[in-house]
Amino acid sequence: MRLEVPALRVDAPLEESGVRPDGQMALPDDVGRAGWYRFGPVPGAPGSAVLAGHVDDAEQGLGELAPLREAEPGQEVLVTDAAGATTRWRVVARELLDKQALPVDRLFARAGPPRLTLVTCGGPFLPDVGGYRDNVVVVAEPLP
Repeated sequence: MRLEVPALRVDAPLEESGVRPDGQMALPDDVGRAGWYRFGPVPGAPGSAVLAGHVDDAEQGLGELAPLREAEPGQEVLVTDAAGATTRWRVVARELLDKQALPVDRLFARAGPPRLTLVTCGGPFLPDVGGYRDNVVVVAEPLP
């Protein structure tokens, strides 16, 4: 499985991801990979398929999803599934959202029109917390 955003030079292997003990989405340890939230819709099914990854790591450097902060409406996103089938998407929105106020029901919706939700960290780094204050959320809709 693979996630690509050609205009941003994002090309990340995808792996299935679940939930951490604290209830947050588990992400791959490798910042070069992204995770697909396996308890939600698959890309192309009704609802929001969530793909997420680390923006960076002190030891590994920038993550493959770091360029999402530069995503613009109209850019193409490609998702290739385990069978090798590729779905095409168009970015329709990019938001910077406070992690404490994430609209979880909207981001992880299991009904409604198919959409792809890409998530990584953003905003200022908070040393006392050891992480970023915000999430960069990019929403894409399927292309015909």
